[in-house]
Amino acid sequence: MKLIRLALLAILVAAGLIAVPTTAMAADPVFQMPIPCGLRWTTATHSGHNPKEKLDMVDPGGNTRGTTVLAAAAGRVSVSTFVADAGNMIVIDHADGWQTRYLHLDRRDVAVGNEVAQGAPIGLVGNTGSATTGAHLHFEEKQNGVVKQVTFDGHLVPITWSYGEHFETSANCSGPGDSKFWVDTFADAPGYASPGVEPSTGTLRKGTSYVYCRVEGPVVRVGDSYNKWWLKTDLDVGPANQYVSAYYLSRWGNDEAKDNSGRDIKNCT
Repeated sequence: MKLIRLALLAILVAAGLIAVPTTAMAADPVFQMPIPCGLRWTTATHSGHNPKEKLDMVDPGGNTRGTTVLAAAAGRVSVSTFVADAGNMIVIDHADGWQTRYLHLDRRDVAVGNEVAQGAPIGLVGNTGSATTGAHLHFEEKQNGVVKQVTFDGHLVPITWSYGEHFETSANCSGPGDSKFWVDTFADAPGYASPGVEPSTGTLRKGTSYVYCRVEGPVVRVGDSYNKWWLKTDLDVGPANQYVSAYYLSRWGNDEAKDNSGRDIKNCT
């Protein structure tokens, strides 16, 4: 009798007289490159990667170190720590058992438990841990603990074994990654409440710092070096939302105000 009922049910379903209930499947995340919008980097794996689907990426123009690392998709930070081989490492948990992993960072800017949007800045590219080939971003996508071939913006990234064989351009453009621009300064920079207007209100320490935007102001000139741009930032010693001269940027030349990735810092509104 049971077999007869099953056969009758199959006939009714085939005839469209009975609908079979379905369970909605959660869509896999659409991962984006974990670097700022528009940057074009080369990707590769190497013989030390096991499995080979683990991905390394660098800026072919040589501005890899210090580039802002962005969340490839929205999620929750489950790991933010330093380990001997991976260096500074961040892991973000996503929907349906997916994870993304970011290794060898110069710095980590998120903590365990933080909720991050796609495109949110989470750290800076570096070469901490056992990264013996120089600064690069090691990136992985995993589902239920298994490393998968990386996808960016809905397409598979080819598995190549050397830099320069394949390039990807970041479409990670919708998140809050442009709210801060990371820059290197070659010396302590005095800060001012308005561009160049005395007295100084404090100091931005030499090294890597974030700035928000740029405005034109009094030209700072020392010998043959000069710069008209002033950068809004939070001072290390002194108040927030002050201005320092872009003259102190260590990566760029006269009248340039770019971040460590080579992007023009946005104008203050």
